Order: sequence, then structure tokens, then C-alpha cells
Amino acid sequence: METAKFILIGGGGHARVVSSIIEAQENSHLEVVFDSNSKIETLDGVENFHKYNPDQFPNALAIVAIGDNKIRKQLAQTIQHVFGKLIHPSASIDRLGLVGEGSVVMHHAVIQRGTRVGKHGIINTASSIDHDCVLGDFVHIAPNATLCGGVQIGDETFIGAGVVVLPQIKIGKRATVGAGSVVTKNIPDGATVVGNPGKIINSYGAI
Repeated sequence: METAKFILIGGGGHARVVSSIIEAQENSHLEVVFDSNSKIETLDGVENFHKYNPDQFPNALAIVAIGDNKIRKQLAQTIQHVFGKLIHPSASIDRLGLVGEGSVVMHHAVIQRGTRVGKHGIINTASSIDHDCVLGDFVHIAPNATLCGGVQIGDETFIGAGVVVLPQIKIGKRATVGAGSVVTKNIPDGATVVGNPGKIINSYGAI
């Protein structure tokens, strides 16, 4: 079997975990990292070339290894490589679950039947996404978060560590759900939610 070659855009802590997924797979190899931070010389021994050049490693697959949704989207729009996707061998994805290009499914995550993960998503460590959920592009589901069946999440939304979202809930685009929150009601675009039960907040307090 031919070796799948990857490049990572980003060389921080999130990229280290992404690189570990590449290492865990048979016939996969991380060629190089592109991170503009001059203080980062290597990523666990893999050289940082700093400035992205589309002419370098043209046959490699790209992953934007940045945890922040907004930055990941901005960078993805500049990349001219074909995007791959990465799924750790310990993750469980139903045969009728779909994971979009550029997305990463981390260690011990679960994606159940009929669920769709959009492009450039992050399904982080030990998170659980039940049946028939629909996640937009550039969504980040943090470690140990649980989405019950039929949940819908809009583009660029962040679901914090340990969050629980009840069945059939709809969460809009560019929303943020704080760690440990329990979402019991639909959430509009751009909202920030904290607490159990989750409440929408802004700089003026609860709405």
C-alpha cells in the first residue's frame, strides 16, 4: 500500500496531537510542518519550514492543525494543497457516518450512525456524537463533550470540554458553549452559553 504523505499547517500543541494520529496509522508519514512562529524549529522531530509554499511537497495531503475555528478557516482558504482527513485508530465511526475533508477525529472519539461532520472539523479526544447529528464546517468539539441524537451545529461553533447537548437541539453558527455546560434549548448564531442548564450570556449579563 502506498504511503499517505501529510503536511501540517500549524506547529503548536494541537498539531502535536494531530501528528500523533499520523504516527498511529500504518502507511502514513508527516513530511513537514509550516508554522510562521520562528521559535518553533521542529514538531517532535519534524522540521518546521515556517512559510507555506504550495510548490513544496505537492503530492502531500494538508491538514490545518489549528484549534481555533476562525484561524483554521482563514488559513484553510490560503492552502493550495489537497486536504486529507485523519482518524485515530482508536476512534469509532459508524459505516454510515461521514467525515468531511480536512477534519480530524482524535483518540477514542465516537461518531454514531447517520452523523455528518463537515469540512475542517475537530472531533477531540473521547468526545461522543450520537446518531443523526449534523455538524457544519470548522466546528470544534472539545474533549469529553457529548452530543445526543439529532443535534445540529452551525459553522465555526466551539463546543467546550465536557459539554452535554440534549437531543434534537440546534446550535447556530459561530457560537461558543463553555466547558461543562448542559445545553437544553436551541442556541442562536454567535451566542455564548455557560452553565447547567446553559444560559446565553454577553457583556451585559444573562439574556
